Amino acid sequence: MKLNTLPGRRGAAILCILLSACAAGSLGPAFGGPARPDPAFGAYLAARYADDTGNPAAAARYYGIALRGRPDDPALLAQGFMAGVLSGDASATALAPRMPQNALATLLLGNQAAQQGDFARAQKIFTSLPPDDLTGLIKPLLIAWAQFGQGDEQGALNGLGPSFNDDGFGSVYVLNAALIADAAGDTKNAAQLYGAVDASQPNLRLAQVLASWDARQGQNGQAMAVLSALVANHPDLAIALPALATQLDKPVIGTATDGMAEAYLTLAGALTQPQAVLLRTAFLRFALTLRPDLTAARLLLADTQTNAGNAPATPVQMQNALDTLAPVPKTDALYAPAAVQQANLLATLNRTDEAAALLRGLLVNSPRDPGLLANLADVLREGSQFAAAIPYYTQALAALGPTPPASAWSLYFDRGICEDQLGNWEQAEPDMQAALRLSPNQPYVLNYLAYSWALHGKNLAEARTMLTQAVALDPDDGAVIDSLGYVEMRLGHARQAVTLLTKAVQLSPDDAEVNGHLGDAFWQAGQPLQAAYQWQRALSLNPDAKLAAALNEKITAHFGTAP
Repeated sequence: MKLNTLPGRRGAAILCILLSACAAGSLGPAFGGPARPDPAFGAYLAARYADDTGNPAAAARYYGIALRGRPDDPALLAQGFMAGVLSGDASATALAPRMPQNALATLLLGNQAAQQGDFARAQKIFTSLPPDDLTGLIKPLLIAWAQFGQGDEQGALNGLGPSFNDDGFGSVYVLNAALIADAAGDTKNAAQLYGAVDASQPNLRLAQVLASWDARQGQNGQAMAVLSALVANHPDLAIALPALATQLDKPVIGTATDGMAEAYLTLAGALTQPQAVLLRTAFLRFALTLRPDLTAARLLLADTQTNAGNAPATPVQMQNALDTLAPVPKTDALYAPAAVQQANLLATLNRTDEAAALLRGLLVNSPRDPGLLANLADVLREGSQFAAAIPYYTQALAALGPTPPASAWSLYFDRGICEDQLGNWEQAEPDMQAALRLSPNQPYVLNYLAYSWALHGKNLAEARTMLTQAVALDPDDGAVIDSLGYVEMRLGHARQAVTLLTKAVQLSPDDAEVNGHLGDAFWQAGQPLQAAYQWQRALSLNPDAKLAAALNEKITAHFGTAP
């Protein structure tokens, strides 16, 4: 069986923080009653459904409706506030003053005071945060930036110093101290503090910060080395390198509120645990409220919105991510990575033409970027625009030079898929063989090439050897085991084919093609009743028109009637 695409394109403490007010009441039993139903209950149910389906904006709207009917319900207040925070909705700002015991509400009120220029009040509000739980991590940073906003650089640095040796987040405090000293024009302290930051494997924002500092100190070579290290660790960001290099002379932080946004961003980036998704999202929303042009926060938020759990992102979550990225202007140094992220989301939503248009726009300035060319080719291939995809794979390979790296196997493989889908196996076969030379132990290539040979009735012994190797590499892949069973059947080994294809069906029970192959093997093994059952089973699994016609033809030929 062929796989026509590669898989994918190129806790408790937190709940206490986020929903602390929920302990004050319970919504379920409070709504309705034997006398008459509460009209707010329908809005509440709609809000909970929106919560469960990853749509906080709709949840905030429905909680707002429910609160009009139950304005003093503490649990409803907490849930409505949280939905407002996660969606960036203004309702969170309206509800925050009514939630004195909620740490996120306290953070929002402190942010609001800072935005109004009242840094003394902001400091007082941030100081009232509890020292424990996860808000305790951000507390020293926000107090320090509020002190900086009042002109007290030394007080800010002194306040952060005790946190420099924090086991998990010490580097975050050191970086923010460096930013404070830098923004204050304190070159001596800034140099010492930036020097203490580990820049061996920088993330995007850290690389921007350190490279900007180096460039402004006249160390342009060191600045470019930092950006080069970023690209070495994150090759997909190579497309942003030219734009980043042109903006190195600009300070990263201009105001105290910029610094607070940076604090939220740096800590959000450090909260990588799956159970920290809600807090990371809240911190990123706060960062963007304080500084809407903080594109690094938009990139991280969009990624969080679509990779927050084990399940694939829903269309609503992907649209939320697109909305997050939409404000990034073309003049932004990070526009290109944002546009690539948008294009991949659009492609996943089957909006292929929009995605391709975005990527073609980026190619105007980077016509020989192999990653960008490959990304556009992938988008077109996944949108079944095979003929349009082939030239971009060809250009990507050409951009890699005469000796492509081993990782280029996927370019040959995907171009071969496009050629095969267009009925040009004579052109596809050399690409598959080139992919195999670059990656001899790649199960996808072994499977596709060997199965294709079997379909064409050639190289069956070699195909069997290759598929045996593929099964050893990936013993639980139903598609690969199906291919090996099919080859055994083509070789006349009916018993081995039935054994293998039975296992393939167990691994891929809802695959029509695999079930059909097992029916073929049963027929070859002299078991017509089992064959008929398996062919009927395959027909029930919504096969494509070509496979359905083949199955009906077999049933009619062998049993005289089709279902």
